[in-house]
Amino acid sequence: MKTAGVLVPLAFAVMLAGCGEDPAKRFARAQQEFAGHEYVAAQADLAAVLAAKPDDPAVLELHARNALAMGDGVAAGASLDKLPQPRRPRDYALLTAEAALLRGNAKQARALLGTDASPQGQRLRALALVGTGDKAGAGRAFDAALAAHPADARLLAAAARFRLAEGDTAAARALVDRALKADGSQLDAMLADAKVSTAEGDLARALSSYDKAAKAYPGNLPALVGKAGVLGDLGRTDGLEQAIKDLKGIGSDAEITYLSARLAATKGQWQKVRDLLQADEAKLADRDDAGVLYAQALTALGQPEQARARLGPLLLRHPENLLVRRELAKAQLAGHDAAGAVATLRPFATSKTASAEDLRLLARAAKEAGDVDLASFDARARYPSPRAMGALLANADQAMQKGNWGNAVAAYDQIMAVTDGRNPLVLNNLAWAHSQLGNSDKALEYARRAWREAPTDPSVMDTLGWLLVSTGKDRAKGTALLRDAAAKAPQNPTIQKHLAEANKG
Repeated sequence: MKTAGVLVPLAFAVMLAGCGEDPAKRFARAQQEFAGHEYVAAQADLAAVLAAKPDDPAVLELHARNALAMGDGVAAGASLDKLPQPRRPRDYALLTAEAALLRGNAKQARALLGTDASPQGQRLRALALVGTGDKAGAGRAFDAALAAHPADARLLAAAARFRLAEGDTAAARALVDRALKADGSQLDAMLADAKVSTAEGDLARALSSYDKAAKAYPGNLPALVGKAGVLGDLGRTDGLEQAIKDLKGIGSDAEITYLSARLAATKGQWQKVRDLLQADEAKLADRDDAGVLYAQALTALGQPEQARARLGPLLLRHPENLLVRRELAKAQLAGHDAAGAVATLRPFATSKTASAEDLRLLARAAKEAGDVDLASFDARARYPSPRAMGALLANADQAMQKGNWGNAVAAYDQIMAVTDGRNPLVLNNLAWAHSQLGNSDKALEYARRAWREAPTDPSVMDTLGWLLVSTGKDRAKGTALLRDAAAKAPQNPTIQKHLAEANKG
């Protein structure tokens, strides 16, 4: 874990302290703000009170708790260290251990915890084991903790994040569901649900969970950053722009820089991407996602050799990362190293789940390298086997049934890439999946294409009609389509429901 840093500049807080407001009133307000999860506001008031009463134990304790809630181990540790022995709270060891973890000192955290067997003590002990690299020990610690405390939401959420990091999404989901059942309003539970939902491809649920967390805990950095990331994954640039604005003054400069670069990339502004990432390169040095984005910008700007220099070490560390492999191959091709691109992409040659995009890239590299055998994969990319197509359709259908709209879009996009793009069922389902993700413009585009291919199909008419009504694009036409769809399929409850809603005006 890493500290988020002091989030409200001390000079600003001192300036506020000089405004003449009674420190006692500010402290009382800070207590209310802390209780209401308004940690950013509480931080400003507490910093001002500390400027006037730097050794007050009650103020120091609340300042430490508030800093921990914001993920600031440095500020929390400083206040905790100043607490005199007789005025230290009963959970002082837990507080200092969590502060140590946030500062990246897992060994110190373990020592501070001693034999604490409370739910939070065992949670922090397991996280400390993760921090020291003892994943097997952390797994055993989480299992023992959950056996002793099976309904602690925060412990369950931490265990879920651990299992997710280990690649066991199913176990992570089961733990998150237990956490939400134990306390659905607990911050860690909501954030863990968002992370697991993202891994499952259910971006709509992830966005909803991050949004709920951000509203319940105003200014919470993980919630705001997570929400921004999902908005970027969904391609919702307007939402991402607003999310970046919400982070200013709360998030780190590096985090805002990365998200701003992502936003510029969605608009094809590669020079801006490079300039942004270059300016904060040192602060982003440990972020692989920023490294990949930087390399993409370099390739787009005609500097493939520099892109290769960044991506090569990344692929050595993460050979399983398909994005890194794909982007390295693109840089190699841009640098006229087709043979190198073939070597990078060779794992796709034997993969039964390789996407059409990857196979086309492999075929292109093989053709440029003069490799006749691998060039045959171009045919596989354009004409997948019935088995492969069946698997794609099954994956898409399963995702639709489970409401995993992100996975559904990804699966249907693959189908669109290897077909003529005119299947009304595929187009209609793409429209519905995009609508559930909040991408209304894309949803309408696909719905209109589906309707052009099957203008009398009730389901297609219903999708387009409902989207026209719900988005307010053309309520009259949408209602007419729904009326015709209901007449053709009078037993369909979804169509009847949409028509009833449309008729309400």
